[in-house]
Amino acid sequence: MDDVDFIAPSLDGQSASVRLEAPNDGWTVEPKPFELRPGVLYNAFGYQGRGYDQVNTNGVSFSADSVATLKPGSVLVQRYDESSSGDWVDVVITREEFDRQGQDPTNCQ
Repeated sequence: MDDVDFIAPSLDGQSASVRLEAPNDGWTVEPKPFELRPGVLYNAFGYQGRGYDQVNTNGVSFSADSVATLKPGSVLVQRYDESSSGDWVDVVITREEFDRQGQDPTNCQ
């Protein structure tokens, strides 16, 4: 499958988001246009820098169906579920909770 790059504007070190179907506020996508296709599992992550200086974000996997269930102000993340099968499971949280968790040093490992 082909890669798609969403290129962020200069960020302030806080959380950031991008509308996949219509990047705005300085975000660009290459190649464009980007369209979610049914039946495709997408994997996304962010990074800055190269080599030893590279910093990565947590990744997230999603499909067109999972994106369609999101409401404005909500964020899809994956969490490791030790209580059941030990798999990664989808969790939808508010943008405020996402921002709070991003500032918690225990989540920045």
